[in-house]
Amino acid sequence: MKNHLLIVLLFVSISFGYSQITEKVVLNDSVKTLLNATVKNGQIPGISFSIIDSDGNIKNYTAGFSDVETQTELTSQKTFLSGSIGKTYAATLVFRLVESGKIDLFKKYIDYFPGTKWLSELPNINDITVEMLLQHTSGLPRYVLKPEIWNALHEDPNKVWTYEERLKVIFKDQPVHDAGKGWAYSDTNYILLGMLIEHVTGNTYYDLVQDVILKPLQLTHTYPSNQRYIENLAQGYSKLPPSFHVPPKTVKDKTYYMNPQLEWTGGGMASTTEDLAKWAKDYYEGKLVSKTSLKSITTPNPNGKNIEGTSSYGMGSFIYKTKHGEAFGHSGFMPGFNALFIYYPKLGIAAALNINCDYAVGVLNMNTLMDTLVSISTSE
Repeated sequence: MKNHLLIVLLFVSISFGYSQITEKVVLNDSVKTLLNATVKNGQIPGISFSIIDSDGNIKNYTAGFSDVETQTELTSQKTFLSGSIGKTYAATLVFRLVESGKIDLFKKYIDYFPGTKWLSELPNINDITVEMLLQHTSGLPRYVLKPEIWNALHEDPNKVWTYEERLKVIFKDQPVHDAGKGWAYSDTNYILLGMLIEHVTGNTYYDLVQDVILKPLQLTHTYPSNQRYIENLAQGYSKLPPSFHVPPKTVKDKTYYMNPQLEWTGGGMASTTEDLAKWAKDYYEGKLVSKTSLKSITTPNPNGKNIEGTSSYGMGSFIYKTKHGEAFGHSGFMPGFNALFIYYPKLGIAAALNINCDYAVGVLNMNTLMDTLVSISTSE
């Protein structure tokens, strides 16, 4: 889920077309000082930062509290919901299926589901291609912003959502724009991609994530967020408006306040910050997809140029202009959490930030903070 209020995503990447500068990261007291100041000045509960240099050396930092009320310090072992960053896992599976010939980017999505009648209720559906879903150029409205979704979560926190139950709230809605004629971020696109992944493979999405991504890359502290209990989850703090029915503390007795399975392929993952940084490096250095696919992921699509300031969008990733050159990646939002991961191809550096509140993006610029932390981390 992308924060409907303010969330601006970012980043990370690949090394094709770049001459990479070798940078080493060492434990740096200045990083800890900046993180402590960020927690204090932003009045946020806690922050976790991990950075990996071009040789794979990893440094982890934390500041603040996992639980403010109990004064439990935040540690690097804590897990966070990473929100829309999870779209990169879905994009990986789609592109691998494209490479194997099971999915055609330019085929109309509806042609894969001739017997699924309810899909015809979605706006623009007869004109939407797989590529448009990846690009957010379909014109489909955002199902996650509908009050019916949040009311249902409030009434039944344990609810397990089907494809149709998520998307029926936008049946008969007007499209945001004509298919392929504009850009509008929508989690709806990635729910449809999840349907397609399961349809053409005959396997569940999370089984594929485990077998294709997590196990081969040894991301042992990354978990599907498909149930209310998530391993070692930090306490999350929320200031969402009352209409969202989100409690101020989103974790009670080690259990999330609602079933995050709703998010699924729109995000749908949780991890430690270190694992998130590892994923950024592996993904954007092409460990799992071809150079051709990675180029498509990290090249602004025709309707995705400069869509948020100087930031552009490819297919499942933003492209950012930073003080360290072009960078690729994503940020994420879930009630109680803000996240950001980035890869700087010129430096060969990957980094990730997790904050255990959902209002961090309202009090600080996470992209700027990330750039500064990277600068400090690579200074002698």
